[in-house]
Amino acid sequence: MSPNASHNFDDFEPLLVTLQNTLGVVVPDEQRNALVERIIPLLSIYELDSLTELAKNIEGSQSDSIRSVVLDVVSQTQLSWALNSEVKHLLNDYVFSQLPDNARVWIIGCGKGQSAYAVVMEAAEYEYKNDVQKKLQFVATDVSAADIKYAESGIYEQQQILDLSEDYKRLFTSPSGATAEVQVKEKIRQSIRFIECDLMADFQSLGQMDLIICPEALAYFSNEVKAGILQQCSDLLKSGGIFLTGYNQIIMPSTGTLERVEHSAGIFYRQKN
Repeated sequence: MSPNASHNFDDFEPLLVTLQNTLGVVVPDEQRNALVERIIPLLSIYELDSLTELAKNIEGSQSDSIRSVVLDVVSQTQLSWALNSEVKHLLNDYVFSQLPDNARVWIIGCGKGQSAYAVVMEAAEYEYKNDVQKKLQFVATDVSAADIKYAESGIYEQQQILDLSEDYKRLFTSPSGATAEVQVKEKIRQSIRFIECDLMADFQSLGQMDLIICPEALAYFSNEVKAGILQQCSDLLKSGGIFLTGYNQIIMPSTGTLERVEHSAGIFYRQKN
């Protein structure tokens, strides 16, 4: 890559158009700075001089590998243990109480596992406080095979758990060997099955779910692509199953048989069938 490679936002505009037209990805204005920072390293990997050149490679007929890598980068979630406050509130004040024993829960866009483990920790804390044992079965997915492998290990460096509460660190993690790393305790790790999953492909093999949690993975997709993903999610939900999203994401009325529910605990979507 040339030392004078251009990384300015004017150069980013052609890439935005390509992401939308070729991959069905729409990047909200407020997310563009963060996305540029994540995409820039790809220029060195593919020996390209600009984001415009990257856009041309994505459009090219021999670009399946690049397309897959770019989708990985675009769909990366924030590596945080802090659940969306709206989702956390709904889980604890309504959803957990409604789930049947052995309910299947799908967490979409788990990244390196933090968001998935955070949900399981919330469920464990809910069961302890309410003296119940629901034996929930968790499935967590991400498009990145490397992230899924990382998540399965449940091992994190100290700086990676800074936003995990001290109580949860004590209850749900333990030191990993003689290093400064910690590992999520086995009981929590064994509660989750981590699976590589591309939301733009057919994912019906995951099976029927009682609850789907998708706090941010849909934020970058165009309405057309999002509608297809939501239709598949609707097909997977059992009758009365719940779909949770966040960040004011709106589910289109025509999506499958999901109905919007405004509850005192918050807004969610329910399978009508």
